[in-house]
Amino acid sequence: MNGRERRTRPADALSGPGDGSRAVAIGGGHGISRTLQALPRIVDHVTAVVTVADDGGSSGRLRRDLDVLPPGDLRMALTSLARDRDLADLIGYRFQRGELAGHALGNLVLVAQQELSGGDLVAALDRLCAVLHAPGRVLPCATVPLTLLATTPAGPIRGQTVVAATARLERVRLDPADAPATPEAVQAIERADLVVLGPGSLYTSLLPNLLVPGIRDALVARAAPLVFVANLREQPGETEGLSLADHLAAITAHVPELRFDVLVTHDGPAPSGPGLPLIVAPGVAEAHVGRVVAADLLDGADGHDPSALARVLDRVLRG
Repeated sequence: MNGRERRTRPADALSGPGDGSRAVAIGGGHGISRTLQALPRIVDHVTAVVTVADDGGSSGRLRRDLDVLPPGDLRMALTSLARDRDLADLIGYRFQRGELAGHALGNLVLVAQQELSGGDLVAALDRLCAVLHAPGRVLPCATVPLTLLATTPAGPIRGQTVVAATARLERVRLDPADAPATPEAVQAIERADLVVLGPGSLYTSLLPNLLVPGIRDALVARAAPLVFVANLREQPGETEGLSLADHLAAITAHVPELRFDVLVTHDGPAPSGPGLPLIVAPGVAEAHVGRVVAADLLDGADGHDPSALARVLDRVLRG
């Protein structure tokens, strides 16, 4: 982490917004939603930097039919940040029948807003953030759709949907490998007081962001603390059989220049969902991160509790 004067924060519990602080959350899918629900409790402005490698479901159909960036992960980030919860529920509605079956309304709205914005996706996302009263921005990590490629013991595979369902992945990469980063996303990382990666699917939500050269370079040169929020458990398919140390080692193997300042991990009742719990093994902190912060992060629905996560991230932000 580069040296930079950081904003001082009061010493009370959850100081909350009001000091001009800014945070960036990086990821995709359902995982990043917990971080996006946590961060507005402790900072004034949150930017979600989201993968655009999805090729399945509604996003895949719109990507193929209309030649647009897949909107699904962006839409989920929008609804997670939204303060207008009624409108967020509407945006999240998924059609169940007819030709629209499988499409989320928000995916269609985002594509329509992009067309109304002259093809400018960032302008479309900013407009929807304003409509939803979101305390920040949602941005794609890259300006072009990404295709996820992976190598396995059985040979190469292609596409996020296939990668997510495949165990024993050896390496992932992007096509195009030199995809341009969204300039506003790079700027958000440069201006942040806190950057958070995860939770989320290792190979299909986290690494696709880190492998975009401009995002990688901004993270390596960042001034803010970089936090990795570990998943609660291994994920059937892509991280089956991988320990928490394996997750960190995989990130290091793909982005060797990157080092996390803080690892946030669950320490409490075991989650009941599929997959073995991810716990901190001896030596993890020394090998991959500056320090480990462990806390009971489990909510009543077997996921990360945004309130508990906010308390941990607030302590990190204070330094």
